[in-house]
Amino acid sequence: MRKSISLFIMFATLSVAVNAQRIGCGLKCFAETGKDAKTTSMKFAERFSICTIQGVEYISLLAEVHQGVTESDLMKIGCKTTSRSGNIVSLKARVDCIDKIISSSLFKRIDTAKKVGGVHLDKANQDVNADWVREGYGDLPEGYDGTGVIVGVADWGFDYTHPVFYDTAMNNYRIIAAWDQYRSSLAPPEGFDYGSCIYGQENLLATECDTNNIYDLGLHGTHVASIAAGGGAGTKYRGIAPGAELLVSSWLLDEGNVLDAYSWMRDEAKRQGKRLVINNSWGLYNFGEMDGTSLFDDFVYNMSEQDSVIFVTSAGNNRGSSFHIKCEFAESEVLRSEVQFNLPIPASDDYWGQTLNLVGETTDIFGSQIELHFGQEVFSTDMMMTTSDTPVTSGFFLYNDNTDSLIYRLTIVPASDGHKAQMEWEIRLSNPNTTAKVELAVTAPSGIVHAWNVAYLTTGGGNWGMPFVWKGVGYVAGDSEYSIGEPAIGRGTIAVAAHNGVKRNSTSNANIANFSSGGPNLCSYLKPEVSAPGVLITAALSSFTTAEATVKHTVEFNGKTYGFAAFSGTSMSSPVVSGIVALMLQANGNLTPQQVKDILTSTARSDMFTGEVPNFDWGYGKVDAYEAVKRAVALVGLPSVNLVSDVKLFPNPAKDHIRIDNLPQDCKLLTISDICGREVMNCNAATNMINVEKLTKGLYLLTLQCKDKTLTFKFVKE
Repeated sequence: MRKSISLFIMFATLSVAVNAQRIGCGLKCFAETGKDAKTTSMKFAERFSICTIQGVEYISLLAEVHQGVTESDLMKIGCKTTSRSGNIVSLKARVDCIDKIISSSLFKRIDTAKKVGGVHLDKANQDVNADWVREGYGDLPEGYDGTGVIVGVADWGFDYTHPVFYDTAMNNYRIIAAWDQYRSSLAPPEGFDYGSCIYGQENLLATECDTNNIYDLGLHGTHVASIAAGGGAGTKYRGIAPGAELLVSSWLLDEGNVLDAYSWMRDEAKRQGKRLVINNSWGLYNFGEMDGTSLFDDFVYNMSEQDSVIFVTSAGNNRGSSFHIKCEFAESEVLRSEVQFNLPIPASDDYWGQTLNLVGETTDIFGSQIELHFGQEVFSTDMMMTTSDTPVTSGFFLYNDNTDSLIYRLTIVPASDGHKAQMEWEIRLSNPNTTAKVELAVTAPSGIVHAWNVAYLTTGGGNWGMPFVWKGVGYVAGDSEYSIGEPAIGRGTIAVAAHNGVKRNSTSNANIANFSSGGPNLCSYLKPEVSAPGVLITAALSSFTTAEATVKHTVEFNGKTYGFAAFSGTSMSSPVVSGIVALMLQANGNLTPQQVKDILTSTARSDMFTGEVPNFDWGYGKVDAYEAVKRAVALVGLPSVNLVSDVKLFPNPAKDHIRIDNLPQDCKLLTISDICGREVMNCNAATNMINVEKLTKGLYLLTLQCKDKTLTFKFVKE
């Protein structure tokens, strides 16, 4: 028996749906949640990042503003700008001004900031040849340890007192400053009005650790930072760049706070006059269209391009989880898949339910519904389409003699302005031991629709996938493709897969990790870019953590015992690459983010495990610090690039041809060189159309020899 009517259902249509700006799922959901107190019983309100400043409630938003919009314009509608990169802004918005903000014409896109919730290091160093770099081995003119470069780590669980944060001689303390966004006892950083900024060795040691480290299971940040830049504390567990300095931030659980942390690190690095690489060992699957076009992605890309900050990010740990389905429609049929939950509910109350994020890859029109199968009874929502003028739908089903329930919410964002149509279901079963089954049904006139099934936390985030299950004809099986999430999917980041690291000259089990996320993806570019050791990496363990961990080694320092423990994940492989980038920047401080990425991919190793590269598991292969730093050294003294406003290259990146707009009439010779300065092409500059089809993928310099000047431009061959 099928029942198509839920016992409670709420439809809400935003009055601003006709506006040109694209309003994201989160903001639509928040706008309606605030209007109906009944929804708070479903705990949906917990997904939003609300703070109180001087007695006024604010919510974190991200937005793309129109050209010319100023901070003063935003303040008039109740918004405080916390960070900005290009036209992407992070905002604290007055909750009582939400209707005015949504209806404002200042924005192109706007949404709530989403909550985000071993191989020993000696082997990892050998696997990537970082020890050779520090020794100045072979063709290197000297040894490099990251001195003069800053590694930023945005994470949680920092033990400021751990001896790995001294240099290898245990003389110099290397954390410059920490921004604990949870702590309110000290002054915030300049330009911000929340958290506490702790500067200098004395203050950091007195503070001891971040607030989250004391009150939670915090250990992740200490472990990650020590992999990238730990001094080893006299042990063999030395990080990749032990001479680098550190900026660390324990951030509140939303995108806006993360971007604020990035902005603070950028400003601090500028004040220090040093290059910055930021490590991100985290990821989510509910940022938007999953194609690298989110507001968060654009902010990071702008900061990379404009401020030369390099972002390195873990690829994710969802290989083998079968949490993705791809539905291909030739006609209007209905395909189903059973949704597995993370049940039973863990003892911690962090787990709330599941998030189903649906994105139309090649169609703007698709629909979905949730079905609850309990015995012979079937409860179902209506089939909701992306063309619906009802963007927010909430409700629940009662079953099992009205003692159990399924709670749900659907938010719809139609396709607009080059952005894909999206649906987001939030669902929860009240009884973790239920025999009821939940199914997702999807339909479309034609085209391809993707869906991801991810655990949903009370923080509003979740980064581990749960399976979609095939049940027969008309059903779709889950797979592990398209498993790289945010921020790794962004074009401004370097996404790092994880493999089993081994000591030099060993080939024992040096394969991809069984958890390492891979492609393909919804972007036009390859992810991940490279792989690094990420299995059982032994590094520093926070002395303040309450989590259970097997201590592999201990050291005594200042009358206290400190430990080292082994953990696995792309969280561990990402800081390996961040450390390598620090070595490269010490060798050549003028490298652009694109050059860094191009060097890492072009020098990565392939072997019997990687197979032919590039591919969706390994990217371009196993990262090689020695070859990367050699290439960085070779680029020292490369002529600076002259950007002339009236001369343009299009398209850039290019696949087959490059067109030169406004080519000066007095230009006679055109040359193209690779990033090592080797000439790969020259021709008469009489034509403005250049065939680059035969060039290999990578970064190139195009030089125009004119009568009185030389013009040089960068372009990327895809």
